[in-house]
Amino acid sequence: MANKFIFADPKKCIGCLNCELACAAKHMNISFEEAYDLALNGEVELIHRNTVIEMNGLTAPMQCMQCEDAPCVEACPIDIIRYENNYVKIYESDCIGCRSCAMVCPFGAITMAKSNSTNVTGLVAIKCDLCGGEEGKQACVNICPTDAIELIDYNEYKRRKQENAFERLHQDA
Repeated sequence: MANKFIFADPKKCIGCLNCELACAAKHMNISFEEAYDLALNGEVELIHRNTVIEMNGLTAPMQCMQCEDAPCVEACPIDIIRYENNYVKIYESDCIGCRSCAMVCPFGAITMAKSNSTNVTGLVAIKCDLCGGEEGKQACVNICPTDAIELIDYNEYKRRKQENAFERLHQDA
């Protein structure tokens, strides 16, 4: 079975940042509305595991692609990044904040956040955890007002890439 990951269609994304807020809310165990109020008032730093980026006039959230051959798994010196239930999981509570995983991520999807633990760096690696890996529970997917975000596997991703390439070839003909 192929790993699943969050796919974002930049043609549908409007850059509203709802996915960032929903992610932060889910991981803080608060409602979306509470996260919105906190962000609006600047009361607390909201830590989200996705980041909406803009490129060439298009926007879309960037998050972990749950690589099937993830460099971060190999780079972790203490083996706290593992394949689990068809996704890549970081055991954040055991992270020493060395940044090795963030340095090797080809998508820049692993970020460092302030840690509540007493590790030497005071940082912890975070990335999209698919909201615990449970299908249908992804906060970003559920909140997106344009259905630009969905959970797919690599087989579906490859199929779509082939379909798009086929369409481009026939447009030029």
